[in-house]
Amino acid sequence: ALSRFAMKVANDVLSSGQARVLEPMNSADRKVVHDTLLEVDGIETRSEGEEPNRRVVVDLVSGD
Repeated sequence: ALSRFAMKVANDVLSSGQARVLEPMNSADRKVVHDTLLEVDGIETRSEGEEPNRRVVVDLVSGD
């Protein structure tokens, strides 16, 4: 279910061009999101914040 949610968020980011900040989640759930979206072209993820409020940010790949 979490992988499906992550893919939906990635598709929303790709279509809107706007980053999405997910609700805080534990490290195991964050890893599922990061691993699921690792191979999605045009999408990058990062974790921000401090435990227990650490959250995943799903964004377009920056043009660095």
